[in-house]
Amino acid sequence: MARLYAQLGAVVFFAFGIGGLLTGDAGQLVHHHPAGNLGDVTLHLTYVRDILNLVIAAALGFAGFRAGNVISAEIVLTIGVVLLLLALLGFANTDTPAATRSIAGLHFTLPTNLFDSIAGALGVLCGIGGNASQQATSG
Repeated sequence: MARLYAQLGAVVFFAFGIGGLLTGDAGQLVHHHPAGNLGDVTLHLTYVRDILNLVIAAALGFAGFRAGNVISAEIVLTIGVVLLLLALLGFANTDTPAATRSIAGLHFTLPTNLFDSIAGALGVLCGIGGNASQQATSG
């Protein structure tokens, strides 16, 4: 499961990273509203978060397509823990609609926190599960 999670996660985080770069930076105001949003969905994406997403995509791409089974599971587990820590930090310090609260250039909105917590929990579960592909034997 770790390899499959890494392959799918690499595509998703790459898309979010590139999409975030195209939406702009939440530190810039456009018509008195922060940029980095997708339509009416308040994401407050910043270039720091976009680069973080691209780094995660690169690590997951390596784990999913090039690394061995053990290394793949360890990378997925590590990224899952990092995403859970980001979600925990985000839920403790949720951003305001005016994008005035950030930590190290990262704005933590509810959609971002939910995505991080779900992706992190799945990453931890898949990392713990490893890449086992043996069928269960009936006794």
